[in-house]
Amino acid sequence: MKTLAIIAEYNPFHNGHQYHIQQSKAVTNSDYTIALMSGNFLQRGCPAILDKYSRGRLCAIGGVDLTIELPFPYATGSAMDFSIGAVSLLDKLNTVDYLCFGAECNNITMFEKIADVLLEEPDSYIQTLKDCLSQGMSFPAARQKALSLYLKDFSLDEFVSSPNNILGIEYVTALKRRNSKIKPIPIQRKNAGYHDTTIYSSISSATALRQAFHNEDNPIDAISNDIPAECLSTLKEAFNYCFPIYDNDLTPFLQSALMTNESFDHIWDINSDLSNKLKALAPSVSYTDSIEILKSRDITSTRIARSIIHLIMNYTSHLHDIFTKNDYAFYGNILSLRKDSSSLVKDINSLSSIPLINKKADFSSTIASYDIDKDIANTMWALDTKATNLYNCLIFNRYNIKAENDYTIRLPII
Repeated sequence: MKTLAIIAEYNPFHNGHQYHIQQSKAVTNSDYTIALMSGNFLQRGCPAILDKYSRGRLCAIGGVDLTIELPFPYATGSAMDFSIGAVSLLDKLNTVDYLCFGAECNNITMFEKIADVLLEEPDSYIQTLKDCLSQGMSFPAARQKALSLYLKDFSLDEFVSSPNNILGIEYVTALKRRNSKIKPIPIQRKNAGYHDTTIYSSISSATALRQAFHNEDNPIDAISNDIPAECLSTLKEAFNYCFPIYDNDLTPFLQSALMTNESFDHIWDINSDLSNKLKALAPSVSYTDSIEILKSRDITSTRIARSIIHLIMNYTSHLHDIFTKNDYAFYGNILSLRKDSSSLVKDINSLSSIPLINKKADFSSTIASYDIDKDIANTMWALDTKATNLYNCLIFNRYNIKAENDYTIRLPII
């Protein structure tokens, strides 16, 4: 039995995602597909447009056999934390054969070539990276230039700056770092680019689809040809009931955090300089405006957004160190599954070094028989469930609906 894994946000699930799943299955000839999907908050620091269990349901409808949550610390982390956390979790399942990721380029040799540099960290590469950072460049831009100079290949500038390629590089690097048996396979994106805002009525980017909810009078109609038909009904049912959620729905929680008197430099991703800038912000500021005010040449808007969600969630540097220094992954929280995936779940339960969490109320008893640090697992679980409660507050404030939490939700089974 062969199993492929996909790491994704599915925000929201669309035709391009279904194409990627179909291509991944065809290339690997796999029997089962696992999606490791970000929860209610994403790598850009913002809330997902639709809650994690509803997005998990769309995964199952779209052909994913088992959807597992990427824990909050990694789902809202840098590209490195996102990738290492995800790869570590998949590796510990001991059942994944392939990791198929969307990319602007499907040349695996390029990914491996760059990953080797990142692992070896040659002196000349590190020195160039430091020089670029000292000039005020952001880390992504500095690394891009350092790699191009070290490898003497300026065609890498475009390759390394492409969003999906960046994550692909981190996936390959993380797999090499762990000496994982999982084989990485890039699947070339079709049609829309990552930041493309055009609605093509076939395969459009998730960015374009989300933007439609800001710009279109009838957004569901506007995106209907870009969403698999079987998934569209779920979106229609949720529309203006508990979805969509917007970035600025985080505004009151940011305002509350800004009104505290303490420094913020104990929060992960916030250094003393950013802490001072946050303290200088007037509390009467929106989430999106605060990002525009705080971003600079050396701090990207995405980094600011991640810092803000970590501040709101009180995700500290101390917690980050605990998780990352203890090998990242402690459980896999199931978000959805297909009825015919019982063999896959059975294999994972028998081979995995971390537990699958099905019934959330049984979290403590489920993890009891595994050789993991129970205190750290419970600490991470508390963050994941807190993130769900925060997201449910966003739903309540916008739609006056009390959404189900991790303990009361009925798991989507398709």
